[in-house]
Amino acid sequence: MSEIQFDAAAQRIADEFQRIGRARAQPVAAKGEAGSFDEVLGRFLTEADDLQKKADHAAHDLITGRSDDVHQVMLSMAKADVSFRMMVEVRNKLLEAYQEVMRMQV
Repeated sequence: MSEIQFDAAAQRIADEFQRIGRARAQPVAAKGEAGSFDEVLGRFLTEADDLQKKADHAAHDLITGRSDDVHQVMLSMAKADVSFRMMVEVRNKLLEAYQEVMRMQV
């Protein structure tokens, strides 16, 4: 796994959160334009799942002989790995934030 791929995924998430922040600061013209946090998180989960499915399909094609492009299979597996690791880190940060809120005195 390359740091460049991980950094690119992290930047994509940061850009999406900034876009949502800018959209929320402006008056909302139509419901659902920017999307809520759970919608954004759902999109990232769906994207991670799709990448994993593509990697599985590519590996299956390589094993069964339908494809001979090892490079493409390894690339799709690396993308799925980076995406999964990013989602694990987002989950960890969300859990840390939740635990911090639960420790607050009311």
